Amino acid sequence: MTFLIITDIFGLCSATDKLQDHLKSQGAKVIILDPYQGQCLDFIDAEAAYLAFIKDMGHEAFYQAGVDLVKKTLPTRVIGFSAGASVAWRLVANHTFKFDQVVCFYPSQIRHHSQLQPSSPCRLILPSFEASFDVKQMADKLSHYSHLEVIKSNYGHGFMNPKSAEYRLKAETEGYQMLGLETHTQLINFEST
Repeated sequence: MTFLIITDIFGLCSATDKLQDHLKSQGAKVIILDPYQGQCLDFIDAEAAYLAFIKDMGHEAFYQAGVDLVKKTLPTRVIGFSAGASVAWRLVANHTFKFDQVVCFYPSQIRHHSQLQPSSPCRLILPSFEASFDVKQMADKLSHYSHLEVIKSNYGHGFMNPKSAEYRLKAETEGYQMLGLETHTQLINFEST
């Protein structure tokens, strides 16, 4: 099984290392797409990372890099985070690609692509709140798509990455558990404590 991990705006960091190690320990091959061509940058905060992301790549070029990498490597599963999840969302809607599963953690750019429909099994994990759109409304809008499981979490955007102000260890643990679940269409809530 080949996994493609598409990073958030922080790029390569301890979170991607941990996920890659976890997947490899289960015998998977892992490919990573990040916005900084494999450089591990240590950003002060999300604002600095976002400025670098927009300067170095931007959303459209990141998506195109994802298309090119999928054509070249043919991954069976895709996991994306934030900006990378927005890329994964667009990839799963590209009918020329077939995946066993795509998991999208908090893709805020989905607001610009909510009309797209997955053509392979997809698990969409939305945060508790987004400044750019109403999460409940988005979940309701998307939950009827076939091949899609919508999970509305009670955690903030970035809960899987220790670099994020919204990181929570409990949420990260639950996120890892969600990577192994079978996909089916429904709306799920998981609670934070």
